[in-house]
Amino acid sequence: MIRFLILFLTIQILAGTPLSFAQNVYRNEMGGIITREQYEKQILEGPYFGVPGKDAEEQVLVFRMPFGQIDNPSSFYKALGLEEVMKEGKPIVVIFYPGKDECNSTGLTEGNTKFYQKDHNWLQKNIASKGGHGPIYLYRNPAGLEKYAGIMTWHSDPEGLFEQTFFKFPYPCQSFVVIDPNGNYRAILGEFPNSQIVAALKKLPKSI
Repeated sequence: MIRFLILFLTIQILAGTPLSFAQNVYRNEMGGIITREQYEKQILEGPYFGVPGKDAEEQVLVFRMPFGQIDNPSSFYKALGLEEVMKEGKPIVVIFYPGKDECNSTGLTEGNTKFYQKDHNWLQKNIASKGGHGPIYLYRNPAGLEKYAGIMTWHSDPEGLFEQTFFKFPYPCQSFVVIDPNGNYRAILGEFPNSQIVAALKKLPKSI
């Protein structure tokens, strides 16, 4: 629970939002007004982040495991040069790096090349075993990516397409989204175990 609070505070700081709770309006993910206690409880105990709302004194809950359907999925495949992958009916896995932060620049794996290589190989193997393509690594800000050199290739988010659609705030560590040719998607915002990528692929509709 403490870790989720730290992640929440990190988003608030990176988004330039004051941490004061005075006179704030709190909303759930549907836009309904809730109490400060309900807001904090969801962040500490549920899969939610708190992010700035449209107004300066508004805080809104964001569900960390969004899913649904996007319009024009071909635009996402095309932006990545994966038109043939779409024709093959394969879902794509995109891992998104927001830039260097406390979450992705500290810990036991920092500077551990063997760990990153093993991690990458595991993802490739398991994504392929579920009929997917990837992982594709995108970034918003490349600072801190030097540690992955020679293991995987990171690319700039094409015209900010993935950030604007799925990752509108600098969620800590990394996030991911899985998209299929029909536009179905599942994502996790912020730190995640790799097993959740495989779980997301399994949960996509079978008629792709």
